[in-house]
Amino acid sequence: QVADLARDHLVVTFDARGAGRSGKTPQGHSLSGYADDLDELFQHLDLRDVTLVAYAMGASVAVHYLSTHGFDRVAGLVWIDHSPRFYSTPDWPYALFGDLTPPAFDETIRRLGSDRSAATRELLDVMFQDPAEWMYAEVMKTPTEVAATMLALVAATDLRPLLAQLDLPTLLINGKRSVVPFEVGRWLEQHLPNARRIVLEHAGHGPFWDDAVGFNRAVREFNLQIRPGGS
Repeated sequence: QVADLARDHLVVTFDARGAGRSGKTPQGHSLSGYADDLDELFQHLDLRDVTLVAYAMGASVAVHYLSTHGFDRVAGLVWIDHSPRFYSTPDWPYALFGDLTPPAFDETIRRLGSDRSAATRELLDVMFQDPAEWMYAEVMKTPTEVAATMLALVAATDLRPLLAQLDLPTLLINGKRSVVPFEVGRWLEQHLPNARRIVLEHAGHGPFWDDAVGFNRAVREFNLQIRPGGS
């Protein structure tokens, strides 16, 4: 995405604290904390009229950012293959894998602590249809305690009460073969004030990797719709 979209856009990538090349501090690991970090980055670089592209946990961070800091710097949101609710409940039929329960997810968290390497590779196999080896090395840069804490927090957070506040253009991208039921996109489209969705038929939970051409085309078209003639 960076190399392709940078041909006609300014592309800024963001490593959350504890991830990638960002500092490995044990403090500040919460969705609102990450949202504050994102706001600090926007202010530091004086970014405006941004298309905020948010994948998985990043969508949870984006929701918290927009709910807290508003839309002054953000023109549109790309919400990638993320569910506002992980678990099956009487009012939510779209659990991850179709039937994910808290005890099953707790076992994933436990395995991250006891066998980080094996658990990480299993998660990558779930996320991407054909994961590359560099992905494993990248994910392993995050300390185990931070990875487990954030995964548990995202799973436990229900985003649905915050959605009505997100009154900005939103593109929902789902993979038809994802562990996130693609019907989630239809539900979000109906419950967000200004959203439309696309489903990439041959993609899984990492649609930007599984179908980079289709994904990049969708992002470009969305940008043209929200800022005609701009980039």
